[in-house]
Parts: sequence; structure tokens; C-alpha cells
Amino acid sequence: MPYSVKDRKHGEKLILENVCSICKGRLYLKNDGNYNGQMWLECMQGHSSIEKEYQPKSKGEELERSFKNMTQQDRGVAVAMQQKNLPMTGQLTRPEAMEVLKLVYPGVPAKEIERTAILCHDFGLHPLLKEVYIIPFGAGDKKTWATVLGINATRKMMSRFGSFSYVDNTPRVMTPTEQETVFGEVYDDRITAITKLKTKGGLEAQGYGHWFKKDNPYGTDKGNTKANMAFIRSERQAFSRLFPDHMIPDDVQVVDEAYIQVSEVGKVNTATGEIQQEEPTEAEFTEIPQEEPEPTPEEVGELAEKVKTKLDSEPVIEPPDEKAGKIVMADLIAIANETRWDVLRFVRENFKGDTSGTLRDVIGRLTPDQQTQLVQAAQERQELNKK
Repeated sequence: MPYSVKDRKHGEKLILENVCSICKGRLYLKNDGNYNGQMWLECMQGHSSIEKEYQPKSKGEELERSFKNMTQQDRGVAVAMQQKNLPMTGQLTRPEAMEVLKLVYPGVPAKEIERTAILCHDFGLHPLLKEVYIIPFGAGDKKTWATVLGINATRKMMSRFGSFSYVDNTPRVMTPTEQETVFGEVYDDRITAITKLKTKGGLEAQGYGHWFKKDNPYGTDKGNTKANMAFIRSERQAFSRLFPDHMIPDDVQVVDEAYIQVSEVGKVNTATGEIQQEEPTEAEFTEIPQEEPEPTPEEVGELAEKVKTKLDSEPVIEPPDEKAGKIVMADLIAIANETRWDVLRFVRENFKGDTSGTLRDVIGRLTPDQQTQLVQAAQERQELNKK
């Protein structure tokens, strides 16, 4: 069935962002009188299914985004990070992640800091890049904490396990026909979205998400929509089906970081990086305040130059208790997928280890020396694959 478009402008936009999902060929805008003037997309071979490959941001783009979105509080944290020789972007070791999280969230319990640091280390996330948050709920003895991920961070995490594409211009709102086919009915009380994902190897997965029309999402005044929230939920479900063994924990929420702000959980002196307030104030999802002072171009340029110089000159700090080095869990999985390496077989044959559970469970049961051997084997496998 042809992939219909609303008009020429819509079709041309899709052509710039997508390719044929079957042969990867270029798409063309077609118009046939038999379709009553309707327009649709197809490739030279007549296929009419489209996909858009996800492209992770480079380290430079992440650094630029970090400076652009800095609040006054963030700039104070950045100064403190410079004094502690902590990277502003890129892969953090677990101890580095804990140090950064302590600066961003002073007063948060050590257990929550450690839990979030493990997530940052395993998946290459950085708290200062608006990728991961620690949000308190309740007050007093009933206060609990939740780790929250931005949707862009989720995409970045999933890309570590292999390239993937968005198929058929998803995420998008489901058509009535799709709802009837999938759910057996058409919902009138909610926005229903669908996300279709596909790996380079041809694996496909679909996810569905809902948002009730009576509920207004956070950040509505800043452009957030009910459909956007349904998109996020459908995308997360699609990821969980595409990478079932490597999905983020179920208790970690996913939000759109463009519409979330954590209130100042600790005040940091912007000149010295010194923490001025030990106890955290209540943090919540809220609109981005209009009165938040923006950094001047001179401030941004000066800080960017200092950080770039430090990133270029400082050695990589390796954690003393993690002999596996710079390759982390996600890298091992990515290498295994790229080289078709059977990691579980390697563990069984070389370490006589228990290979039950997920790959994360298996590697977690290895001794530090065994983990080092596994990393070395992965590096050798990757080098051989390049030749």
C-alpha cells in the first residue's frame, strides 16, 4: 500500500529525513491520477515503506548543547567539576559519576547516588548534559527518590547496542484502522501512539503508548503536548521489545528533557564551586522559569575554552576497583553484536562460569581478573573484525 503524504511540503520533508526501509534507496514523491491527486513516497524499485536512522550526537555536539542549556546552578557545578578534574562530557567512570552526582544533587542519599552512578557508567550518561535526573517525591520520613531519564538519553543508551531506525514516520498518532487492528477498538478518551523500530540486522519491534486527553502534561506552556507524551511511552515500549535483554530498569521513568527542570537541589557558588546549602529543597517537574538568567556569550566562550583545554590535556581516570578499563557493559554488548561473538560461550569455556540470566548478570558474577580477560578478548575480537 502506498505511503501517502499530506502535501508536497510534507513529502519533501520526509524525503530529506528518510530512506526506503527495504532496499535503503532514495525516496521519490509520486503523484498518479488514479489516486485522485494524492501524493505518496516510494523508491525506484517501487517499495513504499520508509525509515529514518537514529544518529547519536558527537562529543562536540554534546559539549555545545551542555553550554547552551546551562543555568546559573549548572555553571556553579561546572566550576566545581573543573576544580575536581571531572569531565564535562563523554564516558564517566563510576567514581567520577558519583562525584558529579554529589555536586548536582547534594543531600541525596548515598544509595540513590550510587544507583544512578551505575546507570551513568554502564550506559555512558552524564548528569550535566540533562540526560539523567534524581527526583524526590513526598516529604519528611515519606520522602522517596526516583531516577528519571530523558528520552534523548534513552535513545543514546539503546544506540550502544546497535544501529536502529524509525520506520513509517514514527513515533506518530495511530490511525483508527491501526487501533482497531491492534486493540480491537478505537479509543476516544486518549491519544494513542505507535513507534516502529528496526535494526540493521532486520529485527523489528513495535511499541504503543497512551495519554489521556483529560490530563495536561508538564511543560504544556513550553510546547509539550499530550501526543508527545504518548510518543515517549510508545518509544520506550518499542525499545524494550527490540532490546529485551538490555533495557533500562522498569522503575526508571522516561520524560522529555526539553520540558523538565529540577529545582535547585543544592546551591553552588558560581565563582568557587563551593556548595552553600547541604540540604536539598523539594524538586519537582515544572516549567522552565522565564527569569532564569542566561549565560552571556563571553561566559559561555570562556568556560568552553577552559573545559576543552582540560579535556584535551587530562588523562583518563580509571576506577581502582574496576579493572575492566574503558570498555563497559554496553560496549561489550555492542562488540558482541558487531562481531557475532558468543560471549556466553566464551565465559563457559574459559571461566566455567554460570551463564544464566542476562549478559549483565553473567558479567557481574565474574571476578575482576576474569572481567579484565573478557575485555581483552573483546578488544582483540574487535581489532580482528576491522581487518
